[in-house]
Amino acid sequence: MYFTVSDFPAKGNALTSREIVDLARHAEEVGIHRFGVTDFPFHQDCVPLMTACLEQTDTLEVESLVTTPFLRPPDVTATTWATMAELSGGRAILGIGKGGARPPIFVPPWGYDRPNPRTSIRELVEVCRDMWAGRAPVFAGEALHSSGLRMDFPVTEEIPVLLAARGMKMLKVGAEIADIVHIAAPFMGAEYQRERVDWVREAAAAAGRDGVEIDLTVSLSVAKDRDWARYVGRWTTAAAILWVANAEKHTRVAPGSVPPPEFQVPASTVEAISEGWDMWTGEPVPEDLAALITDDILDQFTIAGEPEECGERLAALADAVDGFTGFRFKLPPLIGRESYGQFHEMIELIGGIVASRLGGGGGA
Repeated sequence: MYFTVSDFPAKGNALTSREIVDLARHAEEVGIHRFGVTDFPFHQDCVPLMTACLEQTDTLEVESLVTTPFLRPPDVTATTWATMAELSGGRAILGIGKGGARPPIFVPPWGYDRPNPRTSIRELVEVCRDMWAGRAPVFAGEALHSSGLRMDFPVTEEIPVLLAARGMKMLKVGAEIADIVHIAAPFMGAEYQRERVDWVREAAAAAGRDGVEIDLTVSLSVAKDRDWARYVGRWTTAAAILWVANAEKHTRVAPGSVPPPEFQVPASTVEAISEGWDMWTGEPVPEDLAALITDDILDQFTIAGEPEECGERLAALADAVDGFTGFRFKLPPLIGRESYGQFHEMIELIGGIVASRLGGGGGA
């Protein structure tokens, strides 16, 4: 089983680039396999940050979690990730998704509107794999356009493609074309997770594909101070409630979609969070809204508390959901200059949980 820690940088973080690289080194030291670097507009740039993390580690795989087809021309993406793979000996992962950052984000040449994300992702992966194999890519697809030229250096390292998604249609795309399918909904309902894992496995089998990895997102807030861990875990939980309820105004998956049966959050709480907090600003959840997230609601979305109880819940989830190959631990979006030390401790404790409760290293 593979273990990933993310998100760096997160919305609202005061972490410097050097501190993020140091957290990547620490993750490697404690036995974490992978480190997720976000590609949020106007944060530290994903590519140099990934490169620095790769250069300062020896075994850690570093992934964009996630970039989109719309931030770079597809042939630039292909060349960029091939360069990182060459520098690192094959430890760079191209993690992609449809994106969902709050507007206004202008991306040339599309402006504020994007083409169909499933088509765009398929075309991005096609261009990248053609170029990595030494072929000339398609010049003009339905959504994306490339130079149509081959790369001028050979690609000798494997570059895994990760696709992160919540919706079933995009998960099916991942099963058909990605090396790693990342189920990106941080919801602890075992039936909900089983349904998605089975969906991906069946779609991969129907496409004649073996060996597709499946990551489960787990919002994890672990600390020696239980009360604090559960307090900051409410920040990630508030965002997760909006995602699973399809109530975040900028990232709705499909009009009219309904939460899963295991989702037990009052409609008034969903509405209050949706109307009273913008998850993209990086500001913590206001105290009055955090108070609506009772312990039973928190536990539906986030594993939060001391190391022993977090380890027990993670092990129970692993037993309840069969067929996945990795956990991605989404850490809370801690704020302030003290966040570096807090993240450092969380990663240390996660390493202990992985070693003692989840079988340690070794991969799937």
